[in-house]
Amino acid sequence: MTITKILVPIDGSSFSVKAFNAAIDIAKKHNAKLSILTCLEKDNLGAWYVDKRINKQIIQNAKKLALGYLEKLETRAKKSNIAVSVNVVEAKSISQQIIAFANTKKVDLIVIGSHGRTGFKEFLLGSVTNTVSQSAKCPVLIVK
Repeated sequence: MTITKILVPIDGSSFSVKAFNAAIDIAKKHNAKLSILTCLEKDNLGAWYVDKRINKQIIQNAKKLALGYLEKLETRAKKSNIAVSVNVVEAKSISQQIIAFANTKKVDLIVIGSHGRTGFKEFLLGSVTNTVSQSAKCPVLIVK
């Protein structure tokens, strides 16, 4: 299997950072490009009755904060001579957005943390990780 494009979804959890570290190692070994993806879940921004202008401001602030965090990861990848892209997108379903991104970018491998910010929502595996691992067209490496 040739690995030239790796996707690593980041949500700020310790599991996603471990997945990022694993993705760095794999990218070095295969001289692969790394795509970092953070999804901002639109439905969790606030109540439905809140003014939509406020939600837009929340999204803008969230993107700014996410990009600041991801910039540190991007710097680490570049120091390891890995080509990297940083992507922050809005999503109704995080797992479906990860899958769509992987399909669109023709990713060869998804490296994802076993659980995210929500903790142990599922007994053995996080719900996003479970959906991605079951639905992705490419191989998925789950990092504990």
